[in-house]
Amino acid sequence: MIGFRTRRAAAFAATITIIGCDRRDAANSGPTKGEALAATPQTAQQAPPYTTQSLTSFGRIGGFVELDGPPPPDTVFQPTVDQQVCGTGFTRRGIDARGNRIVGVVVSIDGIRSGKPMPLERRFEIANDRCLLVPEIQTAVAGGTLNVRSDDAIEHRTRITRLGDGEVVATIRETDEGQVVPDERVLARPGVLELSCAAHSWTHAWIAVFDHPYFGMTGADGSFAIDSVPPGRYQVRAWHQRLGAVADSITIVEGQTASLTLRARALRP
Repeated sequence: MIGFRTRRAAAFAATITIIGCDRRDAANSGPTKGEALAATPQTAQQAPPYTTQSLTSFGRIGGFVELDGPPPPDTVFQPTVDQQVCGTGFTRRGIDARGNRIVGVVVSIDGIRSGKPMPLERRFEIANDRCLLVPEIQTAVAGGTLNVRSDDAIEHRTRITRLGDGEVVATIRETDEGQVVPDERVLARPGVLELSCAAHSWTHAWIAVFDHPYFGMTGADGSFAIDSVPPGRYQVRAWHQRLGAVADSITIVEGQTASLTLRARALRP
């Protein structure tokens, strides 16, 4: 089950219909195998550095990510080690949704290399809490520091792997409750990172790392918004570890909000 989930997150393939300002055939706009976000290692090596520019005109993107069809199934885990901390069983939801709108989907503009300033936040955190990594999915800025924290009085070995090439970026060992290990290596360059625990095979989390500021996640109502976008035509990309990735074109007009709704079918075994 865990091995399949890892392969499924790396494949980024789904049957998806996109409706927006520029509607296209999903067969022409879907992701290719191995495609992740705009900030993949492959594209990052070829992209010029991001630069901040004064914006005299700009627009905005807003929209939703909606589920088309049944949600991915929940998964039941029964830990066989460290049950005094991990417990004897728990259920992981396939997705978090409000109606048919999906929470926690990463949304970004593909290939944008100049515009508004980068976010000020440079320190991010992942926590081992009762043998689960929390949060399960988050975004971060390239060049930041990741604090790996343990809230458990047992040993964890957090392995951080780069999706796409399978590179093991770091393995961080923690042995004490309340221990925090800062690491500046893992967020050094953009890409999608999968985190797991070598001691607890059911533990997984993902971090999408960007070297530009035009990204976000769908909120509690399934909506997303990206502001201060220079006028022009862009690819908008969305990704979730249980839904895969999809991209579509959208045109930004000065002073206007471009609306985009992404409808995704869940990946299944």
